[in-house]
Amino acid sequence: MAGDDKKDQVAQQSPLQVQKQSKQDQQNGDGDNGSIDDLAPLKVRILTDPGLVKMMSNKLTSLIGTPTHYIASLPNQVKLRIKALKKLQVEYFKLHGQFYREAAELEHRFYIKYDELMSKRRDIVEGKHEPDAGECEYKEPNEELAADLSKVTIDDASVTGVPSFWLTCMKNVADGIHEFVMEDDEPILEHLTDVVVEDNIDSFKLHFHFSPNEYFSNTILTKEFKLKLAPTDEDPFNFDGPEIVAMKGMKIDWKSDDKNVTQRKISKKQKNKKTGTTRTVTKTVQTDSFFNFFSHPEWIEDSEDMEEDLAETFHADITLGSFFRERLVPRAVLYFTGELAQFDEYDEEEIDEELDEVDEDADPEADPDFRPSKKALRKAAAQQQECKQQ
Repeated sequence: MAGDDKKDQVAQQSPLQVQKQSKQDQQNGDGDNGSIDDLAPLKVRILTDPGLVKMMSNKLTSLIGTPTHYIASLPNQVKLRIKALKKLQVEYFKLHGQFYREAAELEHRFYIKYDELMSKRRDIVEGKHEPDAGECEYKEPNEELAADLSKVTIDDASVTGVPSFWLTCMKNVADGIHEFVMEDDEPILEHLTDVVVEDNIDSFKLHFHFSPNEYFSNTILTKEFKLKLAPTDEDPFNFDGPEIVAMKGMKIDWKSDDKNVTQRKISKKQKNKKTGTTRTVTKTVQTDSFFNFFSHPEWIEDSEDMEEDLAETFHADITLGSFFRERLVPRAVLYFTGELAQFDEYDEEEIDEELDEVDEDADPEADPDFRPSKKALRKAAAQQQECKQQ
């Protein structure tokens, strides 16, 4: 009975008290050799009881950002020294921000030089310039690709530029962009002639150039992103390097509702309970499409108060925008040939783990609309940014 009383007493203690009591019992030699095993049911209860787990989680969360009892108990002179240390920390972050701004200014100067090369690439892709023998003098290290490139026939010479260049680049990104390109998007992206990065130090724009087509009248679709390059005075400690904090799309002038691939009409029958008559109601719903990337023509700023759906869209667009800017546009030909077939800077194992967390029992192959979680892509974007900073 004494053992049962002890168990009841332990069950009423907090996990921390249980741990301390267990150590004290072991030191004092209290209890028999099975005393440690007696705590096993309690450990199981703590780990498996959703109520206890939630209570512990809420308690730990409430402690975030609050002074510890240790800090509160320190002498006033020590507290003043801590304030001095935090002031130094603020100065460090400001200096760190200055580094990133100067790095961005240097990068901006090189973007001007990059534009010269990108302009030559555009002319070749669009067929405005035919490279001469000297421009084609390149020793291909990939033997299989070299063999394919050497097979030039008369019929090949009649083709203008490089057909479907950008669509092929996007589809060859095995994990990422091609998941956002739907089947209905592909005929439109056949008209994509160039993607241009316009760098403005504390912001950048992506310009997607299109040839005349039957879908929309815009010749250029633009997505703009604002960057934070330094810590703010209001929250100086919340700074890990440059990050996108706002974005803006633009209105696409679709030539007709039937050509708008970002939406579709669905019909549903409704029955009147009183009269028994039925009617067909038609409504327009949003569909998955790459061109949703250009939605929200007004500025959207990152915020903790942002609605969940908008937050997911915001962070997914950050992933796509960063990838176009940092990887796809600078290395387009390597994606076209398939030599950079992966979302290469990203940790695919961690992306898979995120997908497993969403639904471990789901069968992705059985779902034709399966796409990576935007949460996973947000983590991928953060990892890419860390790689860039290193």
